[in-house]
Amino acid sequence: MDRNAGLGRATAQCERNGHTWGANTRRGVRMSAALNANRLDELVSLERGEVDRRIFSDAEIFEQEMTLIFGRAWQFLCHESQIPKAGDFFETPMGRDNVLTVRQRDGSIRAMLNTCTHRGNAVCRAEEGNTKAFMCTYHGWSFDLAGKLIGVPDVEKFYKGDLDKSKYGLVHVAQLESYHGFVFATMDPAAPALADYLGPAGRIAIDLIAAREVEIIPGVQKFTIDCNWKFAVDNVFDWYHAQVTHMSAVASGLFPPAEGEVEVGGARNTLGESLDIPSGLMGNGVDDLVLVSEFGHAAAGPSVDGLGGMPIDTSWRKRPQAVEWLGEVGSKVCGYPNIFPNAWLATAGGQLALRVPVSPNRTEIWWFSFVEKNATPDQRKMTVMLAGHIFGPAGILEQDDGENWAQSTQQTYGHRSRQVPQLLKMGLGRGKVVKENGLARIEGSTSEHAQLWTYHAWAQWMKGLDWDELREATIPPDTL
Repeated sequence: MDRNAGLGRATAQCERNGHTWGANTRRGVRMSAALNANRLDELVSLERGEVDRRIFSDAEIFEQEMTLIFGRAWQFLCHESQIPKAGDFFETPMGRDNVLTVRQRDGSIRAMLNTCTHRGNAVCRAEEGNTKAFMCTYHGWSFDLAGKLIGVPDVEKFYKGDLDKSKYGLVHVAQLESYHGFVFATMDPAAPALADYLGPAGRIAIDLIAAREVEIIPGVQKFTIDCNWKFAVDNVFDWYHAQVTHMSAVASGLFPPAEGEVEVGGARNTLGESLDIPSGLMGNGVDDLVLVSEFGHAAAGPSVDGLGGMPIDTSWRKRPQAVEWLGEVGSKVCGYPNIFPNAWLATAGGQLALRVPVSPNRTEIWWFSFVEKNATPDQRKMTVMLAGHIFGPAGILEQDDGENWAQSTQQTYGHRSRQVPQLLKMGLGRGKVVKENGLARIEGSTSEHAQLWTYHAWAQWMKGLDWDELREATIPPDTL
C-alpha cells in the first residue's frame, strides 16, 4: 500500500488561520443529531428490510447529510495522474464545499477550499488546468499553489499594516491521503487514517482498478439527473433490475440471452401479455458475491465464476500484483463496489463514478475513466468508446437507470406515496455472513443485502456518532 507515494498524510491543525476544525464542531454535530436517533431507527429497519421514502425528499434530512456525512467522510478528489505537473489542479465537490487539489512544486499534493478568505469569492473559475497562482477576481487577493496569501492590492495604503497575510491563506482540508494514486480527503481532523477508513472492502474496491497499473483518460463526464443521490448509489448493487430495465441493451447483445425460458412470476406487460424477458442474467442461478463493511462500504454482483456468457476480461486478475493486492476473495469480485458515501467503481471497464448531491431531488453524476498505461492506441480507443456508450449521459445503461431514479425520487414527494416503505427484503434473514481476514461476505444468489446494509450504515452516520461508535454500529452481523 503506497499511502505515502507522492503525497503522504497531511493533517490540519485544529485551529488554522483562525478557522476552528475541532471540538466545538464535533459537539455541534452530536447535539443536533442525537435528538433524531430514535427517528432514524424507524426510517431504516435492518430487521424488516424497509426504508422510509422520506429520506429521499426531506429537505431537513438532506441538510443533515451535508454535515453528518459529507462533512466527515473520506471522499474521492481525483487521481494523481490528473495532476502530474507542478501547478496542475482539479476541483471536486465535497458536499457543498468546492475543493481544489493542487500539485506542488516539490511533487506533493495539497487540497484547499476554493473560496477567498476575504469576501468568499471563488479563487479559481476553471474546473481543472495549470496555474502559477490563484487570484480572486473580486479584489485581487492572490494565493500561491499551497494556498498562502501572497498578494493584496494596495495593502499598505488601505490596511495601514493591520493585515497579517500569514493568517488568511486558503483553508485546507483536515486530512489528505492517496491510496494507489487515488486521492481522498476529509473535513474531519478526528477521522481515522484513510487505510483504516477504507478497510479491506474499500481497499479491494480501489485495487480492482489500480492493480491494472492505470492512468486517467483526460476528461470527466459530468451530467445531472433529477434524483436523490442515494438512489444513484444503491443501484450499483441492484443486479435484479438489469434483465427488465435494460431490455434494449439485451437486444443489442450487451448481455447474454436467456438459456431456456425465464420464469416471469406472473409479470405482464401493458397489453396484459406475459412479460417477455430476453435475458436470464439474474434468473439462472448466477453466483452472487456481496461484501459488507464497517462505515458502510459494500459491493455486490456476480462472482468471477458467475459471469456466465458476459464478455468481461478477467485475465488481468492472474497478474502477480493483482493476486497480491486482491487476495482470494477480492479476486472473485466482479460486481460493483461503493466506497461510502458516494464513490462507486465499475470494475469491469475501469471507471469510478461520483454521485454528487446537489439537492434532495438533484444529483450530479461524474464519471472518471481509466486505461492501462501500456495500452495500445486501439485499446485506448475502445476504452473511450465503451466509457461513452455504457455509462454517462449517452450510455445505454445509465439512460435507463436515470429514468428509474428520477421517477422513484418524484414519487417520494406525494403525501401518501412517501408513506409507502421501500422494500429491500430479497434474501432477508438468509444471508449468512462469512468473516475472514477482515472481510465480511455473503455468497449465494442475487439479493438486496448490500442495498439494505448501505442504508443501515447511512442511518448510523446520521446519528452523529463518534468514530469508535460509528465503527461499532456498522460491524456486519452474522446474518442479514
